[in-house]
Amino acid sequence: MSEVYIRTQNREKLYRLGGNYACIEYGAYEDVKKKRGGAEADNKRHTICISDGCLEEIGEYESKERCIEIIDEIQGVCGQYLYAPGNAGLLIGTEATPPMAAVIPRVYQMPEK
Repeated sequence: MSEVYIRTQNREKLYRLGGNYACIEYGAYEDVKKKRGGAEADNKRHTICISDGCLEEIGEYESKERCIEIIDEIQGVCGQYLYAPGNAGLLIGTEATPPMAAVIPRVYQMPEK
């Protein structure tokens, strides 16, 4: 896999997946409020993180399903390349050109919602 640049949801950072960062993952975390006599779960946060051994949060969404959709979109961007089928060189004096594929710069902007 070649590199994909991923811009965080808040647009403050740009990460390079395929460089030092090797993993995109979903995480669910509970915010906990402290109350007298114990803790009470407040709400569940659904996040997407990028990792190079330690996690960096790059987006937060309303559900696990939405996070998985976004990870699927990132996967689609990872597989993009520029393809030209080539030609047979049918005109007199022209040579046939072989098919070619090239890696293009790929950037994914984390959606706001």
